[in-house]
Amino acid sequence: MSISKEIDTYVLRTPLRYSVEANVRSLTSLLNRLAARDHSSAEDLERLATELSGRYFGGRLRPQSIRWVTNQNVSRWASTTTSTGDIRVSHRLQSVPRWVLETVIVHELVHLQIGEHSKEFHALADRHPRQAEAKLYLEGFSAGEHFSRGN
Repeated sequence: MSISKEIDTYVLRTPLRYSVEANVRSLTSLLNRLAARDHSSAEDLERLATELSGRYFGGRLRPQSIRWVTNQNVSRWASTTTSTGDIRVSHRLQSVPRWVLETVIVHELVHLQIGEHSKEFHALADRHPRQAEAKLYLEGFSAGEHFSRGN
């Protein structure tokens, strides 16, 4: 078995006799750990926000600060204080694939310009092409957290 990174995705190559279905849980864990390495430090978070601002907003939506925090509750992935330009991202997202984190950061970058979740807000946030897919991922991730807590 081999795993390689190609642009912004991982490619898994296995022998024909290897059962991906039987090992899906361990493979998912491995891929999530690899993806988390791409964005787990504070500096990585800052670089990612700068990159996404440039890619989707011409560099004009830049936070004053962006940092990992441990005080986001189970229903909140991140938050933005529009008056100060500060973005806080839940540490729970350090283990998600990069594309999921990207969608959360893009969402928060838009909050720097538009506070409410209006039609205009969603039009800007949806510039990230995987926004809808990430919403489903995060719903499942949240359900998994809920389940693992025994609730």
